[in-house]
Parts: sequence; C-alpha cells; structure tokens
Amino acid sequence: MSEKSLHKRRPLRENPSRRFIPNSFTIFNMFLGFMSIISSINGDYFWAAWFIIFGGIFDGFDGKIARALDSTSDFGIQFDSLADIITFCLAPSVFVYMVWAEPLGQLVGGFYAFMPLMLGSIRLAKFNLESVSAQKEQFSGIPTPMMALTVVGLWLFLSQIHKYPLLQWAPKDLGGDARIVLPFIMIVSSLMLSKIPFAKSPKMSLKGTAKEKWSFISAMLMMIMVFASKGFLLFPLATLMIFASLIKWTRTHKDIEESLEID
Repeated sequence: MSEKSLHKRRPLRENPSRRFIPNSFTIFNMFLGFMSIISSINGDYFWAAWFIIFGGIFDGFDGKIARALDSTSDFGIQFDSLADIITFCLAPSVFVYMVWAEPLGQLVGGFYAFMPLMLGSIRLAKFNLESVSAQKEQFSGIPTPMMALTVVGLWLFLSQIHKYPLLQWAPKDLGGDARIVLPFIMIVSSLMLSKIPFAKSPKMSLKGTAKEKWSFISAMLMMIMVFASKGFLLFPLATLMIFASLIKWTRTHKDIEESLEID
C-alpha cells in the first residue's frame, strides 16, 4: 500500500476481518525489510538485496487488496508508511553502508548511507500530508520502493556483470567503485523529493481493458526477466523507467514554455 490513494478511508472499527488481509501483507513487507538488514550486517548482500525486492512485491499487493476488499483506512495508510520506512529506507541505508560506505568510516560513510533513510522518510511524511487531488494519477518524485530497488539492483548488476563477457566490462570491486556509486545513490535518493512526475502503477488485469491486459503482461515479463537473470536486469529496467519519466517531464516543460512564448 506504499503511496496509494487516500480515498475511501474507513474508520478503524469497520471490517476488522477485511483489514487483516492487506495489513498482513504490510507486516510481511516489514519483516522482509528487517531480514534484509540482518543479511546486510552478516555480509550476505545477495539475500539482503532480494529481501528488499520481495518486499517491493508484497508492497505492491497490499494496497490493491485493500481497495478490492473496500477496507482502506487511516491506520492502514500510516502503518504501511512505517513499514516502507524500514524496507525501502532503513534497509537500503544499511545495505549502502555495509557494501560501499563502511571503508570511509562511520562519519563520512554514515553520511552517504543516511541519504536513502533521511530523504525517503521525508518523502513518505510529505506524501501522507498530501490531499487526494494533489496525488491524482502520478507521484511527484521517485517512489521509495523504486529508489530502494534501484540501489540494490545496482549491486546485483555490478556483482554479476563479469558473468556476461559480451559486455566486456568487469569492475575491479565486486560492487563497483564507491567513489562513483555513492554520489549516484545520493542523486537517486534526492530525486524522491523532486517535482518530476512518476506514473503510478496502472491497473492490471487479464479480464479488463486492452491497456490493463498489456500492463499485466508487461509487469509479468519484467518480473520474469528479473528473476531469470538473478536480479541482473533489475537495475537496467529501473534506470530505464527513471529516464523515461525524466524525458517525459523535460518534453512537457519544453512544450509548456513554447506555448507560453507563442501566447
């Protein structure tokens, strides 16, 4: 239920059995974030990354289930944001510190690693204060799950690229050069607070409209590609989505400026 629409809120006393199902997905999302933190501390970065990926999958379902059961509530929205802070803000920050920032020391390394947690938490707090009309059909800035998946996807990409000799690139360090990776992570994290619009997850159904069917098939194909490549393709797919939103935003602003000049 990460950053879902705030309409159709229900009082907490209504439909307690219906609320249990989406909230259980939120709890499992939180648990996966906790497991990612433990894995990062233990040096098991592969599973630390995949726990966040699985958390993103569960996070994508809880809001849809809540709306399908007509059981959305203020509690569910706030609880989901707290779970997202753990799975998509704290867990990536711990991951960044253990993988890239630790050699820089607690102060400098901690500063870099703190960015996903700080900026992600601010984003979630701002989101919960936004009105329904302000959110509409898109987000302002990268959603926290997208940021988290981009961060762990980067490590999965760099740690496996040597297995693809056709790409003719093998980083000296398993996770890449921290001098390049850490500034990149800061940029991606800062985009969470930007005004760049990012489309919400579209409705997906094999029984719906042609657009809903295509959205469902596309999502399944991307998931299959990520799983089949053991996460290697997650980073290219995530960056492609980010750049597509940036290009669309740039063109929209250009069109607006041109129309103003004509007027």
